[in-house]
Amino acid sequence: MGLSILKKVLAKIKALVKDPIFWARFLGYAIPLAFLLYVLYINYLPFGYNKTFTISVGSANDTKVSEFYLEPSPDLSDRKTNADGSTYRGLNGMATAVFKPNVVLKNAKITVEVQGDGVSLIPPYLDFDPNSVQWDKSWDFTKGVPKDLKNDNNKAFYFDGATYFDGTARLELASSSNMFEDGPFTVYAEWMPINDASSSQQIVGHYNWELWQNSDSVQFQVGRTNNATGTIYKIKYPIDNTFFNQKHSAIAIYSPSDTNGYIELFIDGNFADRIYLGPDKIWRDYNTTNNLSLAWSPHGKNKNPFFKGNLYKINIFNNNIFPNQTKINFVANSVQNISIIVASCATSSINELKIDVVQK
Repeated sequence: MGLSILKKVLAKIKALVKDPIFWARFLGYAIPLAFLLYVLYINYLPFGYNKTFTISVGSANDTKVSEFYLEPSPDLSDRKTNADGSTYRGLNGMATAVFKPNVVLKNAKITVEVQGDGVSLIPPYLDFDPNSVQWDKSWDFTKGVPKDLKNDNNKAFYFDGATYFDGTARLELASSSNMFEDGPFTVYAEWMPINDASSSQQIVGHYNWELWQNSDSVQFQVGRTNNATGTIYKIKYPIDNTFFNQKHSAIAIYSPSDTNGYIELFIDGNFADRIYLGPDKIWRDYNTTNNLSLAWSPHGKNKNPFFKGNLYKINIFNNNIFPNQTKINFVANSVQNISIIVASCATSSINELKIDVVQK
């Protein structure tokens, strides 16, 4: 009896397998279900994610689009080969390594390493705690105007947990005309801009370097450099009107050298740019009488607008707080495309890039 039932079941299965209508219905359900399972997997990674990718720079496929590849750059040389058969490229400036996983990463821990001569890595964004640095100058505006800053006509005032600037106020650090211009430095600022119409609103500056709030960008500039006709170097971080009436942070770095220094800017932890200066350095004689100032710049024949908005923190460190690194760690939040900058301040070589990604 049991054998007879089994034979009938097998016969029906064989008939279904031969029936094109069955397969049409099966595929009609199976394909959407498989797609749904795929979407759920790449978004939620129920089994975690732990992979390592390596770029052998100078190899035939180093710039081929894949999960981890090197983008073409005018600062990269053609492929080269060492005597031992290993490959590399020369680098003089910046190149970008792109990580495009086939999944959506959420709070994934990422480690990137570069091997080469004279190259370093710049993270795509920083998870930076200003309290982790012992600043040389640190002003907290969440309790009012710091006592060591001159408040012109007492126009800057405490309001709702910040120091408010109404578009006519400025602060100044007395006897600072010869400070903050020798050697490297890092400036950290927390502020909220309100005026979205006027450009050249200084957040903090020293005449021969300034962090500005413009109507369409945040700008860090140094110069003139070397002499009265020397170059002014600028980094601009583009913004739109949604940037205003929100609190933001900036990290501006001036890192001079006798061969090829640079300036660098991060806004809200996002890398804006790095610009190389060569051997150029801030020209000290460009600033013989101007003290460190906040909220107004004497540039533009004293006709620049005043800053309007809130200041929360201004910190200065007499060095570069992010020295060149060949290994960086950061956390990726809900991203599918990460760009890592490989930088060199002179002609150098880059041999290999490796990325380790772990999400539990």
